[in-house]
Parts: sequence; C-alpha cells; structure tokens
Amino acid sequence: MFLLGVPGIAAVGISSIETLRQLPELADLPAVTLFFVGISQPLVLLAVACLVGTALAPRVNLQSRLLARLTGRIQPPSLFAEEVPIGVGVGIAASLLTLTLDFGFTLLFPVDLLTTIATGANNSIFGVLAEIPVRFLYGGITEELLLRYGFMTLVVWGIWKLTGSERPSDRLMWVAIFVSAVVFGLVHLPAMSLNAPLTAVVVVRTVLLNTIAGVGFGWLYWRQSLETAMVGHASFHVVLVIVSLVLVA
Repeated sequence: MFLLGVPGIAAVGISSIETLRQLPELADLPAVTLFFVGISQPLVLLAVACLVGTALAPRVNLQSRLLARLTGRIQPPSLFAEEVPIGVGVGIAASLLTLTLDFGFTLLFPVDLLTTIATGANNSIFGVLAEIPVRFLYGGITEELLLRYGFMTLVVWGIWKLTGSERPSDRLMWVAIFVSAVVFGLVHLPAMSLNAPLTAVVVVRTVLLNTIAGVGFGWLYWRQSLETAMVGHASFHVVLVIVSLVLVA
C-alpha cells in the first residue's frame, strides 16, 4: 500500500523544488537535495497512514480490494468493476458541485478570490498540464491513503473503541467521514497560501469546497472500497483539468 502512494509524493517533491528554493536558507542547495527535503515529511506520514490502515481497516469493515488480494482474500474482478461507475459518478458530481459553489464565491467576493479551485494560480495551458501528475498521483491516490485509509480509519476505530459498541454504526461512520473531510479541507490551506493571502473568505471557500469533495470520497471508502474512493478523487480532477484548460485557453 505504501508503494502505491510513493509516485504521488515524488510528483509533489518535483513540483516543490522551485518553491523551496525561494527560502533563503535553502536557496543554494542543489535540486536533488531540495527534492528529498520536499518528500521527507510526506513519506513518513504515508508510512504511518498505511500502517494504521492495514492494521485497523479490516477491524472496522472498511475495504481495500488491493489489501484483500495481498492478504489472500481473493475477490472476483467484477466486484471492483461494478464499483468503478459509482466512483466516477460521485467524483463528477462532487466536481460539478464544488465548481458551481466556487463560481458563486467568486461572484460574491471577486477581490478576495483571484484564483479558482479549477485553475489555482495557473494562467496557461502548460501550467495546467504541469500539475496533472500532482493532481492524479498525489491527489487521486496518495491523499486517499493519507486521509481515508489512514486518518478516517483511525477516527472510526477510535470512536468505535470509545463507544464500546458491537460494530461501528452508520452515525459513527458519518462522523468519521465528516471529520476526515474537514481535515482534508484544512490540509489544502498551505498550498492555497502560496497562491493568495489566507483571508477569511479564502479559508472558508477552501475548507468548504474540499470538505464537500472529501465527504463524497469518504462515503465511497465506506460503502465501496478505498480504490473506488481513488477512482472518485481522480474523476474529480479530470473535470477540474478539463475546466482549467477551457478557462486558460
């Protein structure tokens, strides 16, 4: 599971080189060193998330098709094939909803919101295309391992143990989905701060829109599988990339 998330972290490491070079204390370091500086913390977090998910997900009835196969619980390929359309549908629906709300935010607060959730700070086709590896490898895969497989699983397990119930209830699962979705929104703030000042409007917009998407991905993890949540997250970014290309063309 850990290896599944490494390409996404590598993509982030490459994209963060120039950002790290702007820090005075790192300005003279070679690109390779900056790359490893950029990936060191995410690699540790990914390792912890994968350990937590692998240990706890089966105990709280959260599914990973890959984990099931790796541990010898062979499942028919048709099972995941049936989940894929659900993941795609949720991802597209989440993207359309967030884009609609984002459009409303930019109409109400045009001065505060100089960027959109679709384009970020990109104003060229090259800029949009350059972000594709980060969007799909890190966003679609690594973030799901971190936020759903690791964090959401831990929240479910922790609340379940505290309540002492026989099994995690639907209400418990929704609480865990919402908590992990809010955290999903909060972790996007540092990246947003590179594009715009973190005014109250920017913070609310960033957290709200990503929370909405995170609820959809969390529901997919609960009701389908981790891999279906990844499909949903990737589908979400497919729409954003298409819209981004249209806006900057």
